[in-house]
Amino acid sequence: VIGDSHIGLKDGDESKMVSWLERLRAAKPTALYLNGDVFHYFIGNPNFITSSVERVFEKLQQLRDEGTAIHYVEGNRDFFVKGSIAEKAVSEVSTASTIQAGDKRYFVIHGDMINDRDLPYRFWRYASKNIITRLAVGLIPKKTARRFVDSVEKKLARSNFKHKTRLPVELMEAYGRARANEGIDVVVLGHFHHKLVLDTGPATVAVLPAWFIGGEAMRISPTTGAYEFVVV
Repeated sequence: VIGDSHIGLKDGDESKMVSWLERLRAAKPTALYLNGDVFHYFIGNPNFITSSVERVFEKLQQLRDEGTAIHYVEGNRDFFVKGSIAEKAVSEVSTASTIQAGDKRYFVIHGDMINDRDLPYRFWRYASKNIITRLAVGLIPKKTARRFVDSVEKKLARSNFKHKTRLPVELMEAYGRARANEGIDVVVLGHFHHKLVLDTGPATVAVLPAWFIGGEAMRISPTTGAYEFVVV
């Protein structure tokens, strides 16, 4: 399971991920879970697809076709994934995914929505990801779309992706307790870019490190249900 790889959209930005996926092939994992924000941002309209995006999905499709299930869990920077090049290259696109490993049940979700009181953010997410916005994005000419891609890429290149200095630990713990009531043993979050493990009592909340920083992933044993953080 990896989160927040934030791959750039320019030619060559995908090389680190492609190399990592090649090493992963040798390990022949049962499944790979992409827990949101695979790219700096992904808009699933052909006008916004770059060669960097295409090469990543080509490699993911190869991995899937060789027997590794690929689960794409949407993050806050993922727009209109279903029906796009992404969905054609992976096994599943969802907003959350459940893993049964041994006697443990894992719940993989990006985590940007755990604060159910953040109404402005929830409104923005709804407004940016509905069918009307999708149709409007489809009307943008390809040249304009590519200029937009280049503009955003330059801004993101100057960003260090720092998140809040204070993590919403209380919200994470409350979310873990709520999922435990549904039979979940481990909640796996991304989004926050800080590796953290919280024992909420009935369930564990594990926050993934941002993959783009150190290439670190969570490896789950399908037989014992135990997990560890590794660099492939």
